[in-house]
Order: sequence, then C-alpha cells, then structure tokens
Amino acid sequence: MVNPHREPLRRGFTLSAGDETVPTARRLVLSTVRDWCLPLPDETLDDLALLSSEVIANALRHATGPYSAVVSWTRARLRVEVADTARPFPTSHGGGPYAESGRGLSLVAALAADWGSTPTATGKTVWFEVAPHAPTSRLDRLAS
Repeated sequence: MVNPHREPLRRGFTLSAGDETVPTARRLVLSTVRDWCLPLPDETLDDLALLSSEVIANALRHATGPYSAVVSWTRARLRVEVADTARPFPTSHGGGPYAESGRGLSLVAALAADWGSTPTATGKTVWFEVAPHAPTSRLDRLAS
C-alpha cells in the first residue's frame, strides 16, 4: 500500500529507562511506520527494528534521562532520532566479532542510508535514516 499522505509525517514519544524500554520503543517505531502505510519492504523494516534498538540502547547505556525519540517520513527516507542528556558524541569501539558489545554503531553505519549526531541544549540527538531499496543480501550489505 502507498502512503496516502502528501505532507511529511512526524511522531515523537518519550522514553523512560527500564528493562522494557528498548523493546517497547522499537515496537512504537515499527507500529508508527506500519500505521503510516509506508512503502518499505520487510528487509527495511527489519533494519529499522535493529537500528532503533541499537541507538535507543546506547542512549540508555551512556546517559541519564530524559530520553525521547522522533520518527519522521520525508517521502524519501524514514528518519529516527533519539535524544538524551549525554554530551559526548557516539564513537565506535570496534568490538571484535566475539565481543558482547561495541558493534552497535558499526551496524548503524553499515545498514543505515545515513546517520549522525547533533548537539542539543541538554545533550545530543543520534539519528539514522533508512530508505526503500531493492532487496539485497544482508551479508552483502554488511560486507560493503
């Protein structure tokens, strides 16, 4: 189904720290996108779920609240922004293939169409964008 909306779409929500924050926020992001009936293939929705989990988990791990997330559709890309109160910008720790953590930003860089971070008055916002694309092998995308 094609998005019937002519204007860009935007939805924000507040996140509270807790054991269920990441899965709950991931479900909110995905349900928002599904409610908008965006032309995104299942592969892109899978990437969206993974990348949302990574940036939300990083905010919870490295900052204190409050946290917020915004999902927006520009008619070309879907953007997810996660704001927190930590000042340092995210950096990749280059976790090896068997490390228990440290690979999140590598995944974001490999799977997102674009990503970055922006300073705010109270901390920073980390964002990523995904775009509709032709299905490709996930291994091919991660290898590039």
